[in-house]
Amino acid sequence: MRKMMACISLLVMFSANHAHAAENSVVDTSLLSKGIVGVQSMSTDGKKLKVAVEKENRIYYYDLPSNGQINYFPLQMKNGDYKVSIYEQIIDNRYKPVLQTSVGLSLKDSNQMFLQSTQNVTWKASMPLVKKAHDLTYRLKGNEDKVKAVYGYVTKRIKYDYVKLKTVKSGYIPNPSNTYKTNKGICYDYSSLFAAMLRSQGIPVKLVTGYSTNVKEFHAWNEVYIKEKKKWVIIDTTVDASRVHPGIYKSAAQYKKLNEY
Repeated sequence: MRKMMACISLLVMFSANHAHAAENSVVDTSLLSKGIVGVQSMSTDGKKLKVAVEKENRIYYYDLPSNGQINYFPLQMKNGDYKVSIYEQIIDNRYKPVLQTSVGLSLKDSNQMFLQSTQNVTWKASMPLVKKAHDLTYRLKGNEDKVKAVYGYVTKRIKYDYVKLKTVKSGYIPNPSNTYKTNKGICYDYSSLFAAMLRSQGIPVKLVTGYSTNVKEFHAWNEVYIKEKKKWVIIDTTVDASRVHPGIYKSAAQYKKLNEY
């Protein structure tokens, strides 16, 4: 998967236009107790928007729809004080801040944020993919058995989309429902669908991006919390869908994690 990231220049500028844009921007903290924040904004002149989630010296950047639709983002850098910012495009890769706010995170169980519907792992109860996940798992008692059931479905059903790999653009956001419907996708789609199906059944899953010795390009995979093992394990449905694999869990030595969602 091509690296879904671009360098941007962020300019600190305040003006009448800035004030107007800020009126159309909101950071919703109503789900802060679950480890996520909602962000929405509108750009009246079609300018692109970005969200920055920052803690200490680490920043996650996201593209934000400019139509006012709310998107949810995880606060994945552990408990503490965060700064959440919305930026509006000036020209090319130059952006100005339109809203900045501070939020404090204090979770007893950080795993719960990896059960939520977020921008790149979207799910809701009415989705067919959630019904399928339920059908695959409701007779099973252990979480590990449920993980294996969904894993088997995704690795057998979803085919790699090589055409999409060649045409996908920076800023691409996976759509689990579309992947489920078309039965094809790139690694970002595999990992998003797998996460959405398991999260909907109460199993914490991270969507992870970085590099793997099993793949030449920038890659996406999952980390899943197995309750019976009391630990996170690495699962790569993209690799296992296209190869004969000896087991479901991967060695950490084969993976270099850069980001988790």
